[in-house]
Amino acid sequence: MSTTVNQGLKLAVIGAGTRGYTYARLAAERGAEVVAVAEPDVRKQQRLLSSFGSAGARQASSWDALELDAGEVDGVIVATMDDMHIEPTLRFARLGVPMLLEKPIARSWQDCCRLRAGLGDAAPPILVAHVLRYAPYTRLLRSLIADGAIGDIVNVLHLEPVGFWHFAHSFVRGNWHSTATAADFMVAKACHDVDWIMHLIDSECVAVSSFASLTHFRPESRPTGAAERCIDCSVDCVYDARRIYLDAALAGDFSWPVEAIVADQTVASVRDALENSRYGRCVYLGDNDVADTQVASLLFAGGQTATITLSAFTELRSRHTIISGTRAEATVTAAGVELYSFSDRRRRFWAADGAGCAGLSASHGGGDSALVHRYLDEIGEPTKAGRQAFGEAVRTHRVAFAIEEARRHSTVVDPRDLPEQVPDEASSQSPLLGADRTGGRP
Repeated sequence: MSTTVNQGLKLAVIGAGTRGYTYARLAAERGAEVVAVAEPDVRKQQRLLSSFGSAGARQASSWDALELDAGEVDGVIVATMDDMHIEPTLRFARLGVPMLLEKPIARSWQDCCRLRAGLGDAAPPILVAHVLRYAPYTRLLRSLIADGAIGDIVNVLHLEPVGFWHFAHSFVRGNWHSTATAADFMVAKACHDVDWIMHLIDSECVAVSSFASLTHFRPESRPTGAAERCIDCSVDCVYDARRIYLDAALAGDFSWPVEAIVADQTVASVRDALENSRYGRCVYLGDNDVADTQVASLLFAGGQTATITLSAFTELRSRHTIISGTRAEATVTAAGVELYSFSDRRRRFWAADGAGCAGLSASHGGGDSALVHRYLDEIGEPTKAGRQAFGEAVRTHRVAFAIEEARRHSTVVDPRDLPEQVPDEASSQSPLLGADRTGGRP
Protein backbone atom coordinates (compact mmCIF):
# COMPACT_ATOMS: atom_id res chain seq x y z
CA MET A 1 0.00 0.00 0.00
CA SER A 2 1.28 3.42 -0.93
CA THR A 3 2.28 5.84 1.81
CA THR A 4 1.82 8.88 -0.41
CA VAL A 5 0.28 11.90 1.28
CA ASN A 6 -2.49 13.22 -0.93
CA GLN A 7 -2.19 16.84 0.18
CA GLY A 8 -4.66 19.25 -1.37
CA LEU A 9 -6.90 16.76 -3.16
CA LYS A 10 -10.43 18.19 -3.33
CA LEU A 11 -13.30 15.80 -2.74
CA ALA A 12 -17.09 15.95 -2.99
CA VAL A 13 -18.99 13.65 -0.64
CA ILE A 14 -22.50 12.57 -1.59
CA GLY A 15 -24.13 11.24 1.58
CA ALA A 16 -22.70 12.18 4.98
CA GLY A 17 -23.90 9.17 6.96
CA THR A 18 -21.61 6.69 8.69
CA ARG A 19 -19.86 5.47 5.53
CA GLY A 20 -19.52 8.90 3.95
CA TYR A 21 -18.15 10.32 7.19
CA THR A 22 -15.72 7.40 7.56
CA TYR A 23 -14.35 7.76 4.04
CA ALA A 24 -14.04 11.53 4.46
CA ARG A 25 -12.15 11.06 7.73
CA LEU A 26 -9.74 8.55 6.24
CA ALA A 27 -9.17 10.79 3.21
CA ALA A 28 -8.56 13.82 5.46
CA GLU A 29 -5.95 11.84 7.38
CA ARG A 30 -4.02 11.66 4.11
CA GLY A 31 -4.28 15.38 3.43
CA ALA A 32 -7.39 15.53 1.24
CA GLU A 33 -10.18 18.01 1.98
CA VAL A 34 -13.92 18.04 1.43
CA VAL A 35 -14.96 20.99 -0.75
CA ALA A 36 -18.57 19.92 -1.36
CA VAL A 37 -21.14 17.76 0.40
CA ALA A 38 -24.72 16.73 -0.36
CA GLU A 39 -26.75 15.45 2.59
CA PRO A 40 -30.41 15.96 3.57
CA ASP A 41 -29.72 15.78 7.32
CA VAL A 42 -28.32 19.23 8.14
CA ARG A 43 -26.70 18.01 11.34
CA LYS A 44 -24.79 15.24 9.56
CA GLN A 45 -23.85 17.67 6.81
CA GLN A 46 -22.43 20.17 9.29
CA ARG A 47 -20.69 17.47 11.32
CA LEU A 48 -18.76 16.32 8.26
CA LEU A 49 -17.93 19.84 7.09
CA SER A 50 -16.85 21.05 10.53
CA SER A 51 -14.50 18.08 10.80
CA PHE A 52 -13.05 17.79 7.29
CA GLY A 53 -14.46 20.59 5.13
CA SER A 54 -12.50 23.41 3.58
CA ALA A 55 -13.36 27.07 4.09
CA GLY A 56 -16.32 27.96 1.92
CA ALA A 57 -17.14 24.34 1.10
CA ARG A 58 -20.22 23.96 -1.06
CA GLN A 59 -23.23 22.23 0.50
CA ALA A 60 -26.62 21.00 -0.65
CA SER A 61 -29.50 19.01 0.78
CA SER A 62 -29.52 16.56 -2.16
CA TRP A 63 -27.14 15.31 -4.82
CA ASP A 64 -29.18 16.83 -7.65
CA ALA A 65 -28.97 20.27 -6.02
CA LEU A 66 -25.18 20.17 -5.82
CA GLU A 67 -23.70 22.04 -8.77
CA LEU A 68 -20.15 21.00 -9.67
CA ASP A 69 -18.14 21.79 -12.78
CA ALA A 70 -15.15 19.98 -14.21
CA GLY A 71 -11.97 21.06 -12.47
CA GLU A 72 -13.63 21.95 -9.17
CA VAL A 73 -13.03 18.56 -7.55
CA ASP A 74 -10.46 15.81 -7.90
CA GLY A 75 -12.76 13.00 -6.80
CA VAL A 76 -16.32 12.16 -5.79
CA ILE A 77 -17.41 9.77 -3.03
CA VAL A 78 -20.96 8.41 -3.38
CA ALA A 79 -22.15 7.01 -0.04
CA THR A 80 -25.92 7.28 -0.27
CA MET A 81 -28.38 4.48 0.51
CA ASP A 82 -28.54 1.36 -1.67
CA ASP A 83 -31.42 2.64 -3.82
CA MET A 84 -29.79 6.05 -4.42
CA HIS A 85 -26.51 5.14 -6.11
CA ILE A 86 -27.35 5.17 -9.80
CA GLU A 87 -28.37 8.77 -10.52
CA PRO A 88 -25.64 10.57 -8.55
CA THR A 89 -22.99 8.26 -10.00
CA LEU A 90 -24.18 8.98 -13.54
CA ARG A 91 -24.37 12.71 -12.84
CA PHE A 92 -20.93 13.15 -11.32
CA ALA A 93 -19.17 10.68 -13.63
CA ARG A 94 -19.51 13.45 -16.22
CA LEU A 95 -16.85 15.38 -14.30
CA GLY A 96 -14.34 12.77 -15.43
CA VAL A 97 -12.74 12.31 -12.01
CA PRO A 98 -12.21 9.00 -10.15
CA MET A 99 -15.14 7.99 -7.99
CA LEU A 100 -15.53 5.87 -4.86
CA LEU A 101 -18.93 4.16 -4.79
CA GLU A 102 -20.27 2.56 -1.63
CA LYS A 103 -21.41 -1.04 -2.01
CA PRO A 104 -23.69 -2.44 -3.21
CA ILE A 105 -23.67 -0.82 -6.64
CA ALA A 106 -27.47 -0.98 -6.66
CA ARG A 107 -30.32 -2.89 -5.05
CA SER A 108 -31.18 -4.78 -8.25
CA TRP A 109 -29.28 -6.38 -11.11
CA GLN A 110 -31.37 -4.29 -13.50
CA ASP A 111 -30.01 -1.09 -11.95
CA CYS A 112 -26.45 -2.42 -12.13
CA CYS A 113 -26.98 -2.95 -15.85
CA ARG A 114 -28.55 0.48 -16.17
CA LEU A 115 -25.57 2.14 -14.52
CA ARG A 116 -23.05 0.22 -16.60
CA ALA A 117 -24.88 1.17 -19.80
CA GLY A 118 -25.22 4.79 -18.73
CA LEU A 119 -21.52 5.12 -17.95
CA GLY A 120 -20.42 3.75 -21.30
CA ASP A 121 -16.81 3.25 -22.33
CA ALA A 122 -15.62 6.73 -21.37
CA ALA A 123 -16.39 6.43 -17.65
CA PRO A 124 -13.74 7.54 -15.15
CA PRO A 125 -12.25 4.98 -12.75
CA ILE A 126 -14.91 3.87 -10.27
CA LEU A 127 -13.80 1.91 -7.21
CA VAL A 128 -16.68 0.07 -5.53
CA ALA A 129 -16.22 -0.28 -1.77
CA HIS A 130 -15.49 -3.99 -1.71
CA VAL A 131 -13.27 -3.27 1.26
CA LEU A 132 -12.25 -6.84 2.10
CA ARG A 133 -10.07 -7.21 -0.99
CA TYR A 134 -7.98 -4.24 0.17
CA ALA A 135 -7.52 -5.40 3.78
CA PRO A 136 -4.00 -6.21 5.03
CA TYR A 137 -4.92 -9.81 5.80
CA THR A 138 -6.10 -10.26 2.21
CA ARG A 139 -2.80 -9.01 0.83
CA LEU A 140 -1.02 -11.41 3.18
CA LEU A 141 -3.22 -14.33 2.13
CA ARG A 142 -2.78 -13.63 -1.57
CA SER A 143 1.00 -13.51 -1.16
CA LEU A 144 0.93 -16.94 0.54
CA ILE A 145 -1.25 -18.29 -2.26
CA ALA A 146 1.10 -16.83 -4.89
CA ASP A 147 4.07 -18.46 -3.13
CA GLY A 148 2.36 -21.85 -3.34
CA ALA A 149 2.05 -22.28 0.43
CA ILE A 150 -1.56 -23.42 0.17
CA GLY A 151 -1.33 -25.18 -3.17
CA ASP A 152 -4.38 -25.08 -5.38
CA ILE A 153 -7.55 -23.88 -3.65
CA VAL A 154 -10.18 -26.62 -3.52
CA ASN A 155 -12.80 -25.26 -1.13
CA VAL A 156 -13.56 -22.08 0.83
CA LEU A 157 -15.72 -22.15 3.97
CA HIS A 158 -16.57 -18.56 4.86
CA LEU A 159 -18.51 -17.19 7.85
CA GLU A 160 -19.74 -13.61 8.09
CA PRO A 161 -20.56 -13.25 11.82
CA VAL A 162 -22.87 -10.26 11.58
CA GLY A 163 -23.22 -9.94 15.36
CA PHE A 164 -26.47 -10.13 17.31
CA TRP A 165 -26.71 -6.43 18.20
CA HIS A 166 -25.31 -5.28 14.85
CA PHE A 167 -28.06 -7.17 13.04
CA ALA A 168 -30.67 -5.60 15.32
CA HIS A 169 -29.16 -2.16 14.70
CA SER A 170 -28.85 -2.32 10.91
CA PHE A 171 -31.30 -4.93 9.64
CA VAL A 172 -34.18 -4.77 12.12
CA ARG A 173 -34.24 -1.19 13.38
CA GLY A 174 -32.03 0.50 10.82
CA ASN A 175 -31.88 1.57 7.19
CA TRP A 176 -31.56 -1.99 5.86
CA HIS A 177 -34.63 -3.43 7.60
CA SER A 178 -36.71 -3.57 4.41
CA THR A 179 -35.90 -4.94 0.97
CA ALA A 180 -38.32 -2.38 -0.45
CA THR A 181 -35.65 0.28 0.04
CA ALA A 182 -32.42 -1.69 0.49
CA ALA A 183 -30.82 -4.60 -1.30
CA ASP A 184 -31.39 -8.21 -0.25
CA PHE A 185 -29.23 -9.53 2.60
CA MET A 186 -26.56 -11.30 0.53
CA VAL A 187 -26.17 -8.24 -1.71
CA ALA A 188 -26.38 -5.52 0.94
CA LYS A 189 -24.24 -7.21 3.60
CA ALA A 190 -22.09 -9.70 1.75
CA CYS A 191 -21.45 -8.57 -1.82
CA HIS A 192 -17.91 -7.83 -0.65
CA ASP A 193 -17.68 -11.34 0.86
CA VAL A 194 -18.62 -12.72 -2.56
CA ASP A 195 -16.06 -10.37 -4.08
CA TRP A 196 -13.40 -11.52 -1.62
CA ILE A 197 -13.85 -15.17 -2.54
CA MET A 198 -13.82 -14.38 -6.25
CA HIS A 199 -10.68 -12.32 -5.64
CA LEU A 200 -8.99 -15.46 -4.28
CA ILE A 201 -10.28 -18.04 -6.75
CA ASP A 202 -9.04 -17.40 -10.28
CA SER A 203 -11.99 -19.02 -12.00
CA GLU A 204 -15.47 -18.08 -13.19
CA CYS A 205 -18.46 -18.80 -10.94
CA VAL A 206 -20.81 -21.10 -12.88
CA ALA A 207 -23.49 -22.16 -10.37
CA VAL A 208 -24.96 -20.96 -7.07
CA SER A 209 -27.69 -22.01 -4.65
CA SER A 210 -28.92 -20.43 -1.45
CA PHE A 211 -31.32 -20.84 1.47
CA ALA A 212 -32.38 -18.27 4.04
CA SER A 213 -34.92 -17.69 6.77
CA LEU A 214 -36.19 -15.04 9.12
CA THR A 215 -36.24 -17.21 12.23
CA HIS A 216 -36.24 -14.92 15.25
CA PHE A 217 -37.01 -11.24 14.66
CA ARG A 218 -40.74 -11.68 14.22
CA PRO A 219 -43.83 -11.01 16.37
CA GLU A 220 -44.23 -14.58 17.66
CA SER A 221 -40.77 -14.38 19.28
CA ARG A 222 -41.70 -11.31 21.30
CA PRO A 223 -41.36 -11.91 25.06
CA THR A 224 -44.50 -11.71 27.15
CA GLY A 225 -44.95 -8.25 28.56
CA ALA A 226 -42.52 -6.55 26.20
CA ALA A 227 -43.26 -2.86 25.57
CA GLU A 228 -43.28 -1.26 22.15
CA ARG A 229 -40.19 0.79 23.09
CA CYS A 230 -37.18 -0.44 25.01
CA ILE A 231 -37.07 2.67 27.14
CA ASP A 232 -40.47 1.66 28.61
CA CYS A 233 -39.71 -2.07 28.85
CA SER A 234 -38.94 -4.16 31.93
CA VAL A 235 -38.17 -7.41 30.08
CA ASP A 236 -34.55 -8.61 30.24
CA CYS A 237 -33.64 -8.62 26.53
CA VAL A 238 -30.25 -8.85 24.82
CA TYR A 239 -31.55 -6.51 22.11
CA ASP A 240 -32.51 -3.75 24.59
CA ALA A 241 -31.70 -0.49 22.80
CA ARG A 242 -30.60 1.01 26.10
CA ARG A 243 -27.78 -1.55 26.25
CA ILE A 244 -26.74 -0.92 22.67
CA TYR A 245 -26.86 2.90 22.60
CA LEU A 246 -27.63 4.56 25.92
CA ASP A 247 -25.06 2.69 28.03
CA ALA A 248 -22.34 3.68 25.56
CA ALA A 249 -23.45 7.31 25.56
CA LEU A 250 -23.52 7.43 29.36
CA ALA A 251 -19.94 6.15 29.29
CA GLY A 252 -18.97 8.96 26.91
CA ASP A 253 -18.67 6.72 23.84
CA PHE A 254 -20.44 8.25 20.85
CA SER A 255 -18.69 6.19 18.19
CA TRP A 256 -20.57 3.77 15.93
CA PRO A 257 -23.32 2.64 16.34
CA VAL A 258 -24.34 5.58 18.54
CA GLU A 259 -23.14 8.07 15.90
CA ALA A 260 -25.49 6.42 13.41
CA ILE A 261 -28.63 7.32 15.37
CA VAL A 262 -27.77 10.88 16.49
CA ALA A 263 -25.88 13.78 14.98
CA ASP A 264 -25.56 15.64 18.29
CA GLN A 265 -23.26 13.75 20.61
CA THR A 266 -25.23 14.15 23.84
CA VAL A 267 -26.97 11.72 26.15
CA ALA A 268 -30.17 13.74 25.72
CA SER A 269 -30.07 13.18 21.95
CA VAL A 270 -29.66 9.43 22.43
CA ARG A 271 -32.60 9.34 24.85
CA ASP A 272 -34.68 11.27 22.33
CA ALA A 273 -33.77 8.77 19.60
CA LEU A 274 -34.83 5.86 21.80
CA GLU A 275 -38.13 7.59 22.55
CA ASN A 276 -38.99 8.68 19.02
CA SER A 277 -36.98 6.88 16.31
CA ARG A 278 -36.88 3.33 14.93
CA TYR A 279 -33.77 2.66 16.98
CA GLY A 280 -35.75 2.54 20.22
CA ARG A 281 -38.46 0.16 19.02
CA CYS A 282 -38.88 -3.47 20.05
CA VAL A 283 -37.11 -5.73 17.58
CA TYR A 284 -40.10 -8.09 17.54
CA LEU A 285 -42.69 -5.64 16.19
CA GLY A 286 -42.54 -7.33 12.80
CA ASP A 287 -42.05 -4.71 10.07
CA ASN A 288 -38.62 -6.02 9.01
CA ASP A 289 -38.32 -8.60 6.21
CA VAL A 290 -34.59 -9.35 6.02
CA ALA A 291 -33.34 -12.89 6.60
CA ASP A 292 -31.42 -13.33 9.84
CA THR A 293 -29.64 -16.46 8.56
CA GLN A 294 -28.52 -17.25 5.02
CA VAL A 295 -26.20 -19.74 3.39
CA ALA A 296 -24.95 -19.79 -0.21
CA SER A 297 -23.03 -22.42 -2.16
CA LEU A 298 -20.85 -21.51 -5.14
CA LEU A 299 -19.28 -23.67 -7.86
CA PHE A 300 -16.45 -22.39 -10.05
CA ALA A 301 -15.42 -23.45 -13.55
CA GLY A 302 -12.17 -24.88 -12.22
CA GLY A 303 -14.04 -27.23 -9.89
CA GLN A 304 -13.52 -25.15 -6.74
CA THR A 305 -16.43 -24.82 -4.32
CA ALA A 306 -17.26 -22.27 -1.65
CA THR A 307 -19.92 -21.63 0.96
CA ILE A 308 -20.86 -18.32 2.55
CA THR A 309 -22.84 -18.22 5.78
CA LEU A 310 -24.37 -15.03 7.15
CA SER A 311 -25.64 -15.24 10.71
CA ALA A 312 -27.18 -12.68 13.03
CA PHE A 313 -26.64 -14.94 16.02
CA THR A 314 -22.95 -14.41 16.70
CA GLU A 315 -20.55 -12.15 18.49
CA LEU A 316 -19.60 -9.19 16.31
CA ARG A 317 -16.11 -10.13 15.17
CA SER A 318 -14.05 -10.40 12.00
CA ARG A 319 -14.88 -12.82 9.23
CA HIS A 320 -13.65 -16.39 9.73
CA THR A 321 -12.58 -18.44 6.74
CA ILE A 322 -11.16 -21.93 6.27
CA ILE A 323 -9.49 -22.52 2.92
CA SER A 324 -8.76 -26.10 1.87
CA GLY A 325 -5.80 -26.30 -0.47
CA THR A 326 -3.88 -29.18 -1.98
CA ARG A 327 -0.81 -28.44 0.18
CA ALA A 328 -2.24 -26.84 3.32
CA GLU A 329 -5.32 -25.73 5.20
CA ALA A 330 -5.55 -22.02 5.93
CA THR A 331 -7.56 -20.40 8.71
CA VAL A 332 -8.05 -16.71 7.98
CA THR A 333 -9.25 -13.84 10.19
CA ALA A 334 -8.48 -10.13 10.32
CA ALA A 335 -5.59 -10.97 12.66
CA GLY A 336 -3.78 -12.97 10.02
CA VAL A 337 -3.39 -16.42 8.46
CA GLU A 338 -2.65 -19.75 10.13
CA LEU A 339 -1.47 -22.56 7.88
CA TYR A 340 -1.49 -26.24 8.66
CA SER A 341 1.04 -27.76 6.28
CA PHE A 342 0.35 -31.24 4.97
CA SER A 343 4.04 -31.86 4.27
CA ASP A 344 5.37 -31.46 7.83
CA ARG A 345 2.05 -31.40 9.76
CA ARG A 346 3.01 -28.17 11.50
CA ARG A 347 1.04 -24.99 12.12
CA ARG A 348 2.46 -21.56 11.37
CA PHE A 349 0.87 -18.14 11.86
CA TRP A 350 1.49 -14.96 9.89
CA ALA A 351 0.15 -11.75 11.45
CA ALA A 352 -1.45 -9.19 9.18
CA ASP A 353 -0.23 -5.60 9.19
CA GLY A 354 -1.97 -3.65 11.92
CA ALA A 355 -3.56 -6.77 13.43
CA GLY A 356 -2.83 -5.49 16.93
CA CYS A 357 -4.88 -2.34 16.39
CA ALA A 358 -8.25 -1.93 18.09
CA GLY A 359 -11.42 -1.82 16.04
CA LEU A 360 -10.34 -4.13 13.23
CA SER A 361 -13.79 -5.68 13.00
CA ALA A 362 -15.48 -2.31 12.69
CA SER A 363 -12.96 -1.21 10.05
CA HIS A 364 -13.24 -4.43 8.01
CA GLY A 365 -9.83 -5.70 9.08
CA GLY A 366 -8.16 -2.46 8.01
CA GLY A 367 -9.90 -2.61 4.64
CA ASP A 368 -11.64 0.77 5.03
CA SER A 369 -8.36 2.62 5.35
CA ALA A 370 -6.65 0.62 2.62
CA LEU A 371 -9.55 1.23 0.23
CA VAL A 372 -9.47 4.99 0.74
CA HIS A 373 -5.68 5.07 0.36
CA ARG A 374 -5.99 3.11 -2.88
CA TYR A 375 -8.70 5.49 -4.10
CA LEU A 376 -6.66 8.61 -3.35
CA ASP A 377 -3.65 7.10 -5.08
CA GLU A 378 -5.85 6.40 -8.11
CA ILE A 379 -6.76 10.09 -8.20
CA GLY A 380 -3.09 11.04 -8.09
CA GLU A 381 -1.97 8.47 -10.65
CA PRO A 382 -4.71 6.63 -12.58
CA THR A 383 -3.98 2.99 -13.36
CA LYS A 384 -5.24 0.27 -15.69
CA ALA A 385 -6.45 -1.63 -12.60
CA GLY A 386 -8.49 1.40 -11.60
CA ARG A 387 -10.13 1.48 -15.02
CA GLN A 388 -10.99 -2.21 -14.72
CA ALA A 389 -12.23 -2.06 -11.11
CA PHE A 390 -15.86 -1.24 -11.90
CA GLY A 391 -16.18 -4.09 -14.40
CA GLU A 392 -14.83 -6.52 -11.78
CA ALA A 393 -17.33 -5.19 -9.24
CA VAL A 394 -20.21 -5.68 -11.69
CA ARG A 395 -19.16 -9.32 -12.22
CA THR A 396 -19.13 -9.83 -8.45
CA HIS A 397 -22.58 -8.29 -8.14
CA ARG A 398 -23.86 -10.59 -10.87
CA VAL A 399 -22.95 -13.56 -8.68
CA ALA A 400 -24.47 -11.95 -5.58
CA PHE A 401 -27.75 -11.26 -7.39
CA ALA A 402 -27.71 -14.80 -8.78
CA ILE A 403 -27.46 -16.07 -5.20
CA GLU A 404 -30.58 -14.12 -4.29
CA GLU A 405 -32.34 -15.38 -7.44
CA ALA A 406 -31.50 -18.95 -6.41
CA ARG A 407 -32.84 -18.27 -2.92
CA ARG A 408 -36.10 -16.81 -4.18
CA HIS A 409 -36.82 -19.79 -6.43
CA SER A 410 -35.14 -22.59 -4.40
CA THR A 411 -33.08 -23.61 -7.39
CA VAL A 412 -29.56 -23.60 -8.82
CA VAL A 413 -28.65 -20.57 -10.93
CA ASP A 414 -25.77 -19.99 -13.32
CA PRO A 415 -24.80 -16.32 -12.85
CA ARG A 416 -23.98 -16.13 -16.54
CA ASP A 417 -27.68 -16.67 -17.28
CA LEU A 418 -28.69 -13.39 -15.67
CA PRO A 419 -29.69 -11.19 -18.61
CA GLU A 420 -27.81 -8.05 -19.48
CA GLN A 421 -31.10 -6.19 -19.06
CA VAL A 422 -33.91 -7.46 -16.86
CA PRO A 423 -37.54 -6.31 -16.79
CA ASP A 424 -39.03 -4.37 -13.90
CA GLU A 425 -40.07 -6.65 -11.07
CA ALA A 426 -43.80 -6.83 -10.49
CA SER A 427 -43.25 -6.58 -6.77
CA SER A 428 -40.36 -5.72 -4.47
CA GLN A 429 -41.89 -7.67 -1.57
CA SER A 430 -39.48 -10.11 0.00
CA PRO A 431 -40.41 -13.81 -0.28
CA LEU A 432 -39.63 -14.06 3.41
CA LEU A 433 -42.99 -12.40 4.00
CA GLY A 434 -46.32 -14.17 3.68
CA ALA A 435 -46.98 -17.90 3.89
CA ASP A 436 -43.41 -19.14 3.58
CA ARG A 437 -42.30 -16.78 6.39
CA THR A 438 -44.08 -18.87 9.00
CA GLY A 439 -42.40 -22.02 7.80
CA GLY A 440 -38.92 -20.57 7.92
CA ARG A 441 -38.34 -21.33 4.25
CA PRO A 442 -36.84 -18.96 1.65
